[in-house]
Amino acid sequence: MALTPSSRLSLLLPLIVLCGHGAANASSLTEAVKAADAKYLEAPNVAWADNTPKIEAGSGEEDTAPKPQEISQGAVRAALSYREDRSEDGEVAYIPIVTIFADGKEVAKLEGEDVGFADPPVSLQIAEMDPGNSYPEVVASFYTGGAHCCSDTSVFTASADGSRWSTINVGEFDGSPMLAADLDGDGRYEFGTRDDAFLYAFACYACSETPLQVIAIEDGAVQIATSEPRFRPAHASWLKEMIGNLPQEADDANGFLAGYVGEKILLGDGKQAWDLMLAHYDKVSDWGLETCAGPLDEDGECPGEPLKLIFPEALEHMLKENGYKVEN
Repeated sequence: MALTPSSRLSLLLPLIVLCGHGAANASSLTEAVKAADAKYLEAPNVAWADNTPKIEAGSGEEDTAPKPQEISQGAVRAALSYREDRSEDGEVAYIPIVTIFADGKEVAKLEGEDVGFADPPVSLQIAEMDPGNSYPEVVASFYTGGAHCCSDTSVFTASADGSRWSTINVGEFDGSPMLAADLDGDGRYEFGTRDDAFLYAFACYACSETPLQVIAIEDGAVQIATSEPRFRPAHASWLKEMIGNLPQEADDANGFLAGYVGEKILLGDGKQAWDLMLAHYDKVSDWGLETCAGPLDEDGECPGEPLKLIFPEALEHMLKENGYKVEN
């Protein structure tokens, strides 16, 4: 989305108006957030339930060969085994393999990547995720390696009549191998994770806050369920924890405010959060403030001079690109 001069002006107008009001009453970011969100500070902590059969294997450091394991629930059984791989210089790595059985028959198999570990991190879980069939689902999540990265997660699920099984690629997510959890206490499991689009967007990794993202499996397909009303208590609890991570340094403000505005949009308080951001964002930081005025070329590069934005402009652009409805 290219930002036109008129759109830039529409963003600057509320900033100009705000700067002419109440400067004497300005408070710190910490004080402003805690005053605006007192009701969320009283929100109950939501514990994500998980009483499923599961395997969490692999330290990534052990020299000994990992052992096969398996779990079962009713007619579904999931087995974790390994294939040995030896490099030209004699280094041994083990490749995790997940095999799924239903009613005693093999119905699916998936092999992880060679990440060069003798004991690669992997998680395996049997959980009820999709009410559209009579079998529980199986979650397999492999570690891909790399700094702050990544889990490559798939879900095995049966068709409505149970006659065939398919493998759904949920995607790669920052962090260690994932497990599903019951976020709203209804007995159905989902993935509760961070929205990775906010990491590094306007600050360093550790300085970035992220909204809660909820991913469900519905009729054999991935569904982004983040905005469903049943997850509002989980969002309120997430925001409460986010407020507990308020930055102590002013130059970390933008990384916090981006995630804060995103989470408040999901809770229906986007306008209030936007106004708070305008009053407290770091006007010195230039992290994430360059964008391309037009489409990127075939090499993914900006064909002209990049456009330099101010933080509210860049934040609006990023939020809209990722499906957040901005009210300003």
